[in-house]
Amino acid sequence: MIIEKAHAKINLFLNVVNKRFDGYHDLEMVMAPLKLHDLLSFKKDNSGKITITSDKEITKNIEDNIVYKIAVFLQEDFQVSNGVTINIKKNIPIAAGLAGGSADAAATFRGLNKLWKLRLSLNDMAKLAINFGADIPFCIYNKLSIAKGKGEELLFINKKLKTDVLLVNPGIKISTKDVFDKVNKEDLKHVKITNMSSAIYSKNYELMIRELHNSLEKISFEMEPKIKQIKHQMIDFGLDGALMSGSGSTVFGLSKNKNKLDYVFKIMSDDYYKIITKII
Repeated sequence: MIIEKAHAKINLFLNVVNKRFDGYHDLEMVMAPLKLHDLLSFKKDNSGKITITSDKEITKNIEDNIVYKIAVFLQEDFQVSNGVTINIKKNIPIAAGLAGGSADAAATFRGLNKLWKLRLSLNDMAKLAINFGADIPFCIYNKLSIAKGKGEELLFINKKLKTDVLLVNPGIKISTKDVFDKVNKEDLKHVKITNMSSAIYSKNYELMIRELHNSLEKISFEMEPKIKQIKHQMIDFGLDGALMSGSGSTVFGLSKNKNKLDYVFKIMSDDYYKIITKII
C-alpha cells in the first residue's frame, strides 16, 4: 500500500492580470503549501478496477471526481493492467480556496506513479497534470512558489516561512468558475508581485503583511458577505494580517504571536470550520 499526503495551499498574493483567449485568466500568484492535508492510500487491485472511497462525499458521481479521472487516464495511457482502490481521508474543506481537489489530484499522480511503477519525474507529472487543473502542478511539488500564466508556470522560492496561520471557513462553497466569470477587465488593477517576493526573500515579515493581496476578494465578498465579515473580524481581533485564499471562502490570518492566533481561534464562531496550521 502507498500513502500520500495531499497538502492544502493558500495564496499570499493573487493578481488577475487579464483574460486570455482560451477563457482562462493570466495570473500572478505567490502560493504557499500548508501542513494541513488530506490523506490518500493506494492499494493494488488485480481485477483491473478503479475504486474510490472517501470518509466524506466528494462528488455525487464518482466518474466526475478528479482522482478517478486521473487514475483512468494513467491506467489507459500507460497500459496498466492492474487496478487500484484509492481511499481519501478528507481534512481540507471542499470548494474553499485551499486547493483540496488539486492536492488530491497531485497525490494521485504521485501515488499511482509509485504503485504502478510508471517512473515519472515530478516534472513529467506536472506536465500531465496541467490538463486536469491549473493548481495541480504546484501541488505536485508542494513548494513555496511564484506562479504565473494559468498557475502552471512555477518559480520556486527557496525559503521556508514556517509561519503559523489561522484558517477560518464559514462552510460556504464557492465556485471558482463563477467568481472568475464575474472578473471585469476594466476593474483590474495591476499590483506588483515583486514587493511580495522581495519580502519573502528578505524575510521582511512586516512588508509581507502589507503586500497581502487578492484581486478576487471584492467579487467573492459581494457574492458572500460572510467572507468579508470574517476577514474584518480577524483584523479587529488583532491579527497582523488576513486575506481570502483563492476564490474563497476560506480566510487566513497571520500573527507573529502564537498566543494571539490561539485567542482569535477561540473567539471566532464555532459554526465555522477553523484550524491553526503552518506554512511549510
